[in-house]
Amino acid sequence: FATETTTIPFSGIDSRAEANPCSGAPGTLTIVFSGVIHTTDLEDGTFHLTGTTTGTVTFVPDDPSQPSFTGHLAEWFGENVNARNSTITIADNIILHGSDGSLGKQHILSHLTVNANGTVTSSIDTDELTC
Repeated sequence: FATETTTIPFSGIDSRAEANPCSGAPGTLTIVFSGVIHTTDLEDGTFHLTGTTTGTVTFVPDDPSQPSFTGHLAEWFGENVNARNSTITIADNIILHGSDGSLGKQHILSHLTVNANGTVTSSIDTDELTC
């Protein structure tokens, strides 16, 4: 078994009914995204995965008197597994500009480390939204 590496590019569009998280106004959220995932498998069983995603975000409210939003998202995720422990981390940043001059930001950070015995040794889970 030799070391194996893989690179997978991806892209897509996700459009769905969603509520504005700041006002609750219903509308349509559309995300146009692209990214890449890299994996490495080593002979000793060590596994490494990392990926990035970037894209544009738009929110169009059902009620035209409500503000619409456009912006950008960036995501990074990674996972490392070896005989001693495993870790996974996800970080998301989204910045949206409203047609009324408002600014919305969301930062998500999740991290988990588990040792070989299955004990969680580190854990972070934050989701900060500012409107």
